[in-house]
Amino acid sequence: MENKGKIGNITGVCMISTALFIDLLQMFFTCIIIGPFINWLVSFYALLTFWLWFTLNGVKFTKNPKNFFTIGGGAGLEAIPLFASLPAWTLTITSLVLMNKIETKVKEITKKDKSTKKQNA
Repeated sequence: MENKGKIGNITGVCMISTALFIDLLQMFFTCIIIGPFINWLVSFYALLTFWLWFTLNGVKFTKNPKNFFTIGGGAGLEAIPLFASLPAWTLTITSLVLMNKIETKVKEITKKDKSTKKQNA
């Protein structure tokens, strides 16, 4: 069975929960003053983790510029020391999961529409 970029509900919730945990961890590090020294490492780890997680679920970053710039923008924002305590990872991952769900639904609707037109012809 070939995976074509469909992220299930449970996987999406797990991804968003992980992003929320990472943002809370970075906020904690910022509160105890070590944030500027360690948050870049947490962000790098998060970027690699989410890139791999999305790729294993069939989401392409090289073929879809929206996905690439969304995750790149989130990672870039998290690289700035003062912004690392904001929930950028949560917003980024939520956006990517929702964009994937919308694209999947649009593909399903278009596929049904094409098959209906062929049957009517």
